[in-house]
Amino acid sequence: METVNAIQETYNIWNWLSPLISGAIGALIGTFGGAYFLHWKQEKKIKNVRLMAIKALDIFKEYAQQKKSYADTANEFNTKLSISEKRAVVVALHKLGVPFEAPTKDIFDIRNIRFKDVTIDKDEITAMIVQINKGNCDNHFFTDIESYFASNLRLNAVRNVGKKYVEVVHAKSYVEKEKPDTIINPPDWYKLFTPGELQTILVLRTQLANTDYFSQNGQADSNKIKDLIREIEIGLWDNYLFYDYESFMNIRAQHNLANVVQNMLMMNQQQANDRNNQVEVTESK
Repeated sequence: METVNAIQETYNIWNWLSPLISGAIGALIGTFGGAYFLHWKQEKKIKNVRLMAIKALDIFKEYAQQKKSYADTANEFNTKLSISEKRAVVVALHKLGVPFEAPTKDIFDIRNIRFKDVTIDKDEITAMIVQINKGNCDNHFFTDIESYFASNLRLNAVRNVGKKYVEVVHAKSYVEKEKPDTIINPPDWYKLFTPGELQTILVLRTQLANTDYFSQNGQADSNKIKDLIREIEIGLWDNYLFYDYESFMNIRAQHNLANVVQNMLMMNQQQANDRNNQVEVTESK
């Protein structure tokens, strides 16, 4: 009788535990299965976006074989990639080093994306593809393009004005032979700039009044001009481009005044020393 009761109790306990165990197993399977499905779905999505980025890079790679620039690829890039594809990968490509032309006067037009006139390096494109395949740019996919480029709008605008001055004025200037310290700018060069642009470049113009950028024949050195433009692009001249001209001139005037005063003091000190020496010589006689 006791054995029968024990069996009955065991049966009752099992009937009570069985639904709980089944539910727990079902929940575990459901949770694991759901997580696996979401991971698989996300991984598939990322792989598809990586293929979009590589699709764009393959366009550049094809043009690199012909030693063309990124600007030459604009038409094919805008044609082969849909708007949704461009929205997904443009920021990541820019982070990798693709030189997109950021707008300075108009809004970013995703239908007609522009590039800087920079020669494409095939090895760089290959390295970019490797980075994409490794997933190093996954967190930059789907970043909002308009917000991304608008955040640096003023910075890009100011640098572009600086580059414009170098390209249309400084590079076309020359050093006068009779006056080797005098740089002659193109006539009416200032008409190429708006009043706001002129205010932006005044300090830069003052700092670039240096004959080191010119060859012995008096013409601008093309290699040095290219280096100068590159320096502006990476921000080495930002301090001068963002410097208020009046403040700059005030500081410069104060510096010049300090030099004049210092020279006068040194001259007076020298004269005093000379007089003392003369007195000593007279007394010794």
